Amino acid sequence: MAEIYLRALVECKFNGPIYGINPKGGEFRGRKLYPSVKDVPGPLDYVICCIPAPAVPQLIRDCADKGVKAVQFFTSGFSENGTEEGRRLEAEVCHIARQGGVRLVGPNCMGVYSPKSGLSFSPDYPTESGPVSFLCQSGGNAIYFIRHGAQRGVRFSKVISFGNAADINENELLEYFTDDPETGIITAYIEGFKDGRRFSKALRKAAKVKPVVVMKGGRTEAGARAVASHTGVLAGSTRIWEGLLRQAGVIPVANLEELGDILVTFLYLPVPHGRRLAVLDVGGGAAVLATDVYVSAGLDLPRLSEELRRKVRGFLDPDAAGLSVNNPLDLGGQFFNTIGTYPIMKMLFDDGGIDIIAFHLHLSIHPPFPSLPGEFAFVLLDNAIKVYNETGKPMIVVIDQVTNVESWETAIALRERCKQARIPVYLSVQAAATALERFINYHEKRRGL
Repeated sequence: MAEIYLRALVECKFNGPIYGINPKGGEFRGRKLYPSVKDVPGPLDYVICCIPAPAVPQLIRDCADKGVKAVQFFTSGFSENGTEEGRRLEAEVCHIARQGGVRLVGPNCMGVYSPKSGLSFSPDYPTESGPVSFLCQSGGNAIYFIRHGAQRGVRFSKVISFGNAADINENELLEYFTDDPETGIITAYIEGFKDGRRFSKALRKAAKVKPVVVMKGGRTEAGARAVASHTGVLAGSTRIWEGLLRQAGVIPVANLEELGDILVTFLYLPVPHGRRLAVLDVGGGAAVLATDVYVSAGLDLPRLSEELRRKVRGFLDPDAAGLSVNNPLDLGGQFFNTIGTYPIMKMLFDDGGIDIIAFHLHLSIHPPFPSLPGEFAFVLLDNAIKVYNETGKPMIVVIDQVTNVESWETAIALRERCKQARIPVYLSVQAAATALERFINYHEKRRGL
């Protein structure tokens, strides 16, 4: 693992000197290795620890003597293993660190990803910064979500995986992100907290000034047991937790995919004036299901105005199979008229009775094809993007019904095009409806405040 950290710092262009430490000395990939942190020439600010747990106390003593400000522990084998020896060793390490003025990140964590400084724990992470910060008790969730976010256009200011939180904990990190000018949106994965009262206060303060999105691990009894063996913390009461988030004005999410959905919504979607949604769809059954999902999420699908319905009928063949000039606007077979879809979209976007447009691209609904041919899909999406750029009206794109390799490849390419156009895209109607409902609720409450 030490090699991966070293590669990550080099590949992400860490903007300071990097030193390798190994008791045997020698070289690694042309870089000199020092037997101890005390042998490093010049000052050290931050140490990444990958050594066995029993050797950690001496490392902390050496770091204190060297004037190191912080040590981050990939090393595990402390309180999270549930043994008395693990708890004793963690307490000893914390005591030595406090005596020596050294702060600790972890143990049992991946540490810090900060693109601006080049600090990273994986060599493939983006080097561009963004407005999102993520405090994450799980190393694995942090690893995955940075990559998931990168694919969707999310860029991070800081991601901090803090593991057992033996020293630096969720409260300090939340307070730091609240005051950090480089953080525009605060996100968190929390398994438990050390000081509930302080956490509640920090959460309320943060939510007053920035969007805060939180995912809780260990909401079930079995999940709570998993939390105890993962980071050695108590998961807490689900009912109390939900009440805390609601009172603080925090946006709850249930999983990492929902976290990605709400982030692209905040990053890309202009704040709509209301909840009135127009859906451009194909397929009667798909339109019916979409209507139920959107309305159940608290969105309004108003009947299209008679004038708009007349214009649409006048432009299209009124006898065409599958055409339904309602809301959703189901174009049936004429959906695949790549020339005709642009003016229809323009009519929807120009309608003053609509606040948001939802454009659905189903990739496996056309009978002659196992997957909607890419050339059709791209032209249809480009028409929607063109109208969006001309009007600026809030628009979302749903790309779904992905059933084979070809449709997956098309979906990924379409999502990339949406990302470039800064339009939020979702891989199901349910995902879109959930994100929209949370986004609109948040802004309605902010306007109410």
